[in-house]
This record gives sequence, structure tokens and C-alpha cells, in this order.
Amino acid sequence: MHDLSISFVIQSERTDIYDEYKKQIDLLRQPLSFDKLRTIQATFNKRIIEVIVGDITMQRVDVIIGISSLGFLTDAIIKAAGEKIQKVYDNELENHPNSVLIATPPGALTCKQIFIVKWDSDPDEEILRQSLVDLMYTVVQNVKSHNFTSIAFPAIGCGKHGCSINIVVKTMVLEMKRHLITRNLSWTMKFVVEPDQENIYDEFSKQVLTIQDGKTKVFSINEI
Repeated sequence: MHDLSISFVIQSERTDIYDEYKKQIDLLRQPLSFDKLRTIQATFNKRIIEVIVGDITMQRVDVIIGISSLGFLTDAIIKAAGEKIQKVYDNELENHPNSVLIATPPGALTCKQIFIVKWDSDPDEEILRQSLVDLMYTVVQNVKSHNFTSIAFPAIGCGKHGCSINIVVKTMVLEMKRHLITRNLSWTMKFVVEPDQENIYDEFSKQVLTIQDGKTKVFSINEI
């Protein structure tokens, strides 16, 4: 089986063509088995947003993001980094329990840094949206301050928190697009989805491919 990569370039004013291509792309994806490693990518200028099914600890990026409320995922990231990083993280957590972000060295991971960011869900939709806006701002500010250009971010779906997957995913993707465009950041952003979360993958894919920045739309789909 060979990797397949397809790119479409559509002029910004031809939204009718964009809509038709997106419809056909969605149809193309449906028959594929979810237990394959799958990647969907949207590019605009030198900015790339990807949705990947896989293991976040295996991503080759500058920084891997963990979320404090996703304890199982944070534990997996720190464990993969190694015992020394576990001690560093535990020490930082003990000394700075209210810190919005804890940074550690990569340890055994292939990234340059690990960021564990504090975030919690909320049943109130407006509070939830604002918390996600703040989350993405914190990540972007810290990534920018370290001069990093590639990020692996856990694809929060919020199903385990009982809140709206649509609100969570849409807010995260729109905020990242907004930061990339308004700050003119030529970054690669990877939202990494766990293999058993097909509904979250579908929602992230839909939001990533819905680009409304008023510029030429460039899409690339990879199914591996």
C-alpha cells in the first residue's frame, strides 16, 4: 500500500467549488477503515494544521502539549519521557501548584520541550469557550516565546467531561487558525487523536477543512 497525497488549490471567491470538493473529500474518506493511521492536512500559505490518528509521544515536533485535566494522557507523556522527567515534573508541580503551564525537557521523546498546560472543562458553554480561548492563547504565547514552530496537541474531544464535542473542537481549531493568521506564524500544528476516538477525528477534520480566512484555500489529504 502506497501513501496517497492529493492537493487542491481553490480561489477564495469560488466557495461553490470549495463546497463541492469538500463534499467529495468527505465521501472519499467514509469507506476507509479507522484503524489505519490517518492524517488530514489543511495548508494556507506556510501554515499547516493536521489531524492525525496516533500516539502523541511519537510525534516529531518542537513541543508536545499535555493537558492537566487529561491525567491519563499527561501520565503517558511523562512516562514516555522517562524517570528523570517524571521527577522534574513532580518537583515543578509541587513547587508551583498554581502554574498555568509547566515546561520540562523532552527526556526520551524526540521533541525539544514538553508543556503541561492547566485546563478544566465547564458545563457552562460560554465559560467553556473562554477557557479554550485562554488555553490556546497560553500555548501560542509560550511556543512563540521559545521560537518553536511545530506543535503536537492532544485532540480534546470532551466526551469524558460530558460537554459538547462541537464547541470544544470548533473553538480550538478556530483559535489556532486565528493566531496563525493574525500573528503571521508559519507553524505546523498537529492535533493528535487517540485511535479509539473516531467521532473526535471526524469533528476535528471537519473544522480543520472549513477554512474561512478569505484567502486561497489549499487542502491536502493523506490516508496511510
